[in-house]
Amino acid sequence: MFQCHWTRLWPGIEVKAGMATGSPRRVAVLGLDGVPFTLLKRLFDSGVMPNMAQAASDGTFVPMRTELPAISSVAWTSFMTGVGPGDHGIFGFTDLKSGEIALHLPSFDDIRSPVIWHMLPKRRSIVVNVPFTYPARPLNGTLIAGFVAPRFDAAVYPESLIRRLTSINYRIDVDAVRGRQDRRLLMTDLFDTLKIHAQVMEDLIKHEPWDLFIGVITGTDRLHHFFFDAHADPGNSFHKDFIDYYRTVDAFFGRLLQNLGTDTRLIALSDHGFTNLKTQVYLNYILKAEDLLFFKRPDPRGLEDIHPESKAFALDPTRIYISSRERFRSGILGRSESDELKARLKSRLQNLRLGDIGIGDHEGLGSVDEPLFDGVDTGEEIYRGNCLVMAPDLVVVPRRGFDVKAALNVPTATMKDIFTGMHTHDDAFLMVNDASLCERLAGSTIKDPAALIREVLEQS
Repeated sequence: MFQCHWTRLWPGIEVKAGMATGSPRRVAVLGLDGVPFTLLKRLFDSGVMPNMAQAASDGTFVPMRTELPAISSVAWTSFMTGVGPGDHGIFGFTDLKSGEIALHLPSFDDIRSPVIWHMLPKRRSIVVNVPFTYPARPLNGTLIAGFVAPRFDAAVYPESLIRRLTSINYRIDVDAVRGRQDRRLLMTDLFDTLKIHAQVMEDLIKHEPWDLFIGVITGTDRLHHFFFDAHADPGNSFHKDFIDYYRTVDAFFGRLLQNLGTDTRLIALSDHGFTNLKTQVYLNYILKAEDLLFFKRPDPRGLEDIHPESKAFALDPTRIYISSRERFRSGILGRSESDELKARLKSRLQNLRLGDIGIGDHEGLGSVDEPLFDGVDTGEEIYRGNCLVMAPDLVVVPRRGFDVKAALNVPTATMKDIFTGMHTHDDAFLMVNDASLCERLAGSTIKDPAALIREVLEQS
């Protein structure tokens, strides 16, 4: 449950910077990657984030749902376009080559729908660190791509900004690979990267003309993957760092408010929620155990090692594809066979229990009779649009605490690595500095903020 907060401005009461008092003329968006509504509520109530807490109280602050699968490439693309994967064509950080059981790494160039700043070509935009905006495309304004961005010289528009960014040691993301070996180093990297991103966003807001600003902090997602267990445990060695990180985010939010004035619609949001991770569940291991997936070699390393007699396989994080002749040139199942297998596999996965993959009561993960997944949906049940033919055949909805993955070469159906947190498709948040939007935004999804932007900037 949540409450919407309403504020009436009485004569003589000082108006806070950033509080919209009339028809806004421009829009600023701050994205906090992977931040749950419920976590923010706790941080607000405990006094950790006074600036955002006040904004939530004065405006509209509601939980929000995201896309399936609940990952940044899909969610931020839906935010940027205002449509779902069935229209924009992005279903993960990885996808399949057309007609082949072979990996394709989609990028910003693969998005099939226009993004919000291209819908508003007469409006000047500043876009900083939004995931899945690489390679940077020309726009009326400035764009610094978010992850994944393998070449920095292709991640910035205009190119003239590159020298300025490199002079302050700008980096797009933290070094999570090194962070796996040294979590203290990762925590330091998180604070350093946040400082640089905040500095760049503030400088651009102050010194560049703009009608639309969109900036995303992705360090919150990294913080949660590695340290989510620390936020509620004062005895955890990283607890203070976790809380201090959010204090730093809130201080940046406060400075952002001061820089915006009162003519700006301010939107803050996350792309998905987060929760504590109990264990990871591996779909391809389950498909192999069901005699649906076979490999050419005992240590498969990629899709090229899938045996041609396989009937199904999975891609990260929760997508399953049926080897149909209609979809793949090497497919082995006809239309009716493919439909029958899809229905049978959906039913089988929906009915799997923890005990079916060897999880017992003694492990503290739940009863052997509890369901393994929250649900399993077909692509047709989830998606609509011209890109439906690209959609996975089945999408598994993870149960809280049980992160669904698709690694090929794993020895068991479930195991835990260094991560302590996982994504959720619910419990994202949406905040707007306009209390009158509360009823309208109840039940929002990640696609809805695009309309909040357009209704301001499309006004003549």
